[in-house]
Amino acid sequence: MVEIEKLKVEYKDGEVEIWGNRAGLTWLGDLCLGLSELSEEQAKTAANHYHIDEHMSDAEPGSVPLLITLKLDL
Repeated sequence: MVEIEKLKVEYKDGEVEIWGNRAGLTWLGDLCLGLSELSEEQAKTAANHYHIDEHMSDAEPGSVPLLITLKLDL
């Protein structure tokens, strides 16, 4: 049986908490790896970020929106 990716993002006591099942955390890791592998040209486009939000169906209900961005000049 294939496990469905599940993530929940919370902000509690001054910390961002990301909760996930194995498939969800693997998906998040793959997402971050994919962003890190963008070319310099791709990093200057809208491909340089990803929104995780319950309204986009990639986070569990009650999650706070999360934006993950490749920023080459950090």
